[in-house]
Amino acid sequence: MPKLIPIQILVASAAIASISCIFINPVFNSLDNSVSAAPIKSITAPQGLVNAISNLDSAANKRDIGAVMKYYPDEFTHGDGLTKQKLRESLEALWQRYKDLQYRTEIIKIEPKGETYRVETNTQIRGIQGQGQSQFKLLANLTSVQVYQNKSDGWQIVHQDILSEKSSLTSGEKPPSVELRLPEVIGIGRQYALDAIVTEPLEASLLLGAVVEEKVNPSNYIKDTTIDLEALRSGGIFKIGQAPYTEGDRWISVVLVRENGIAINSQRLRVSKDFVGGQYTPLPETGSIRIRVPSQPKKQTSLS
Repeated sequence: MPKLIPIQILVASAAIASISCIFINPVFNSLDNSVSAAPIKSITAPQGLVNAISNLDSAANKRDIGAVMKYYPDEFTHGDGLTKQKLRESLEALWQRYKDLQYRTEIIKIEPKGETYRVETNTQIRGIQGQGQSQFKLLANLTSVQVYQNKSDGWQIVHQDILSEKSSLTSGEKPPSVELRLPEVIGIGRQYALDAIVTEPLEASLLLGAVVEEKVNPSNYIKDTTIDLEALRSGGIFKIGQAPYTEGDRWISVVLVRENGIAINSQRLRVSKDFVGGQYTPLPETGSIRIRVPSQPKKQTSLS
């Protein structure tokens, strides 16, 4: 019989990472105002933009919400549907739950586009929530794009998109080591393989698990969730998923639990009508896997 457990913020680890990636901590070349991120060559950026990025990072590290929000105009938009007000609320909730978030971000490239600059970054995040047996460690990696515009109040972020996102939360003395295999992008209505492989021997340990799929939406940021865990007969979870017939991003989270640890791995799945090509091939690798689009959609999305 499935066992119910509360996983507050656990399957929201991807959402936490999404909010956190706003704060960037690049390394600037003080001699020529360029930014660098190996192996990309240094790219010259306007001094005002350099200062804005640095000051935003400083305000975020101080958790000065008022100073942070000065870098977002009222018309700020986000690929996930965040508004300026919703962003503020999400940041305040995030800071209450995580007392010690550490960021390391590299600027991949800066591209001028008319009156704006497109800044692509890669962010690594570490954090701890709770204490004792209730402590969870967060690791996340994101690639995002911020569009900066020089407005009357200075350089501000007018739009942001998350390009890719992976995160994990672990708790306990020995949480399962998990390798999550899942495509980052899939066509609408397409099937895809999901493999969550426990990479070390389980021996006599009982393994419980579940897969949670959520639409990427501001209402799903930092929320409490309860799921059903089922006993697993193999060393992981192996499923075939069905993408919805509409575009939009999904959070796919795999929860694996054994007696001495919990692991939650999340990844953003982008569903695009423009995606063309084969899907990821699950283990064991026995050759190519055909992609099938059912003639009549029965559900918006499913994992079976």
